[in-house]
Amino acid sequence: MMAPAIAAQPTGQSVPMGLSATFSVVASGSSLQYQWNRDGAAIAGATGASYVTPATTFGDTGASFTVKVGNSVGSIESAPATLTVTARAPKAGDLRFQQVDAASTVNGYGNAGTGIFSGLNGRMGSTFSPALGTPLVVSGGDCAPGVTNGMGCAWFFSELPLADSSGSPALLAGYGSDFYSSFQVDLQGDPSSLAFGNGVTLVSSASVITSLDLEPADNLFALSWAQSAQAAGFDLAVQTVPPSGLQAAATQAGAGGRVVTAISSDGGQVTFVSYGWQADAATVYEVQVVTATPATAPAAAAGLAAQGYIITATGVADSSGDAYIVGTRVQGDTMARPFTTAQDSAQIEQMWQQGYATVGVVSGPAPGFAMTSLGER
Repeated sequence: MMAPAIAAQPTGQSVPMGLSATFSVVASGSSLQYQWNRDGAAIAGATGASYVTPATTFGDTGASFTVKVGNSVGSIESAPATLTVTARAPKAGDLRFQQVDAASTVNGYGNAGTGIFSGLNGRMGSTFSPALGTPLVVSGGDCAPGVTNGMGCAWFFSELPLADSSGSPALLAGYGSDFYSSFQVDLQGDPSSLAFGNGVTLVSSASVITSLDLEPADNLFALSWAQSAQAAGFDLAVQTVPPSGLQAAATQAGAGGRVVTAISSDGGQVTFVSYGWQADAATVYEVQVVTATPATAPAAAAGLAAQGYIITATGVADSSGDAYIVGTRVQGDTMARPFTTAQDSAQIEQMWQQGYATVGVVSGPAPGFAMTSLGER
């Protein structure tokens, strides 16, 4: 019989608070037995080649994990691996946070296939499933001046097909546009039927609108949404306020447990979409809204992330192409969140594979149209 030997040591893990960490070891030898330890104390039932922690808390950061591998010939203990707990992850199934730290993104988007960059024209719609979709690009150059027949605008987005192994096999990404004059009616559709007359989207308690662009001058609007058969209980609210009252209205929504998920200007007013969730009705949120130019939007978003906010909505603020950026955090959560930006396809793919969710895409007006993806985890 061979004495045990460790071929690959456990490595340190960094995970968002609320998620589990996985430690593993590769060992050789005959009839091996394993015992995992935390800070020198044996963990009951942790007797396999890998160990998955319970959902982490901030108090777990700094914990040290080792494993003893043995058989009748002898035993050997691994080097310690340290657990680092980072900013809180949204609860599993919460569609209101742009898939930040969700099963679809946290492990590098699972086995995502080739992403598709696509466009949405006025009065059109598309759905992709199983897929992860970005919010619509925030741009001041979406619409042709003076076109009011429902055909004068185009919006852009990316979607990534998800393999079943991604952890989100039921996730749907949807995009749709309709007449601006039909906006309120469309959002009040029968939950059992298609809300849009042109079959754009399904309004249901399992759907969350993730971006919105209102274009009253062209009699059009567009939106994106996420939908999942694995989560439900989301209730939609739409509010329109003057720009001077936006921060107060967003603060009130957060205090009531609601998350702002989409925002746009509306003829001198600001319209925003928020959702409560029956599965997490007690959490109180702090909300911060900033306005930025396309050039300053990445820095503004990074500043919110540094204060612990998740970017839950980006939208067009006015015809100049400026953007609203909405940050939401659980009350009292000020730990900085990892944030990055990407522009070309190689940078974007690297961002995805590192587990960053695309929380917004900002662009300057045509003809330059340089796009910057905002990533957060």
